[in-house]
Amino acid sequence: MTMQQFKPRIEYYCAQGYSLYFLKKRSKYLHVFVLIHDIYELRLGSENPTAYRNLMNYKDSNFYFIAHNNKMISWLIKEGYEEKHLINLEIFDYLTTISDNAGGKFNKGIVIAGNLTPEKSQYLEKLSRIPEINFNLYGPNLAKEVAEGENIHYFGSFPSDEVPNVIEGSYGLVWDSEKLEGGVGTYGNYQRYNNPHKTSLYLAAGFPVIVWKEAALAEFVLENNLGFTVNSLLDLPEKIAEISEEDYNKMITNVQKMGNKIRSGYFLSEALKKAENILEENK
Repeated sequence: MTMQQFKPRIEYYCAQGYSLYFLKKRSKYLHVFVLIHDIYELRLGSENPTAYRNLMNYKDSNFYFIAHNNKMISWLIKEGYEEKHLINLEIFDYLTTISDNAGGKFNKGIVIAGNLTPEKSQYLEKLSRIPEINFNLYGPNLAKEVAEGENIHYFGSFPSDEVPNVIEGSYGLVWDSEKLEGGVGTYGNYQRYNNPHKTSLYLAAGFPVIVWKEAALAEFVLENNLGFTVNSLLDLPEKIAEISEEDYNKMITNVQKMGNKIRSGYFLSEALKKAENILEENK
């Protein structure tokens, strides 16, 4: 189903929190479906002074939420949302095209793409403790001392639509922890619930992914054989050594199939079909 086919039933808005606040005033006349980008209470803590950004203000019967994954849905149910008002997105789409040469290659290092600022990626300064692994970094704000690491190869920053075709390596790393151990700090803990967009970037670009073992997306990655999980980045040398070229190529086959879906907008389209079914049931 295309967005154009769906439009007669639902109007689409790119809405920030204040827009939701506006819609809430009129929700008795509407069924409002919200695609969650972030939950501030989960990412930043329960004390949120900005009322319109507080998701807990939208438990109205006419509000429905497309959540990132089942872990986020479980949290929303615990907070008082009705399960019938929640739709599982599974993973974000990443609309792009890739060249024939794009994608992961066996035994070619680990890709880290995104905002490399120390405030968000403190673990980068500790990568020198893993000399057996080469890391290929792409993105802005990399600290000079990190770039000078012997096992660090910095390729610069690229527009988001170019990144899938310029990154090189074997695996894409999805890691927001402050340390080499997963889940440390505000962003690290948030991975228990959210779907980082860089996961979709790597898969769309044809790279198996490495995620924290307790991340919300870990189950999705393992069930579909799209990469592997670790508790600590110190586990990488042993884990990678266990993966044969045959094992890696099986991952690549699965990643290519999943990448086709992600690049075509499959997951949001499926979520919107579920939204339409809800509308049918509520006629």
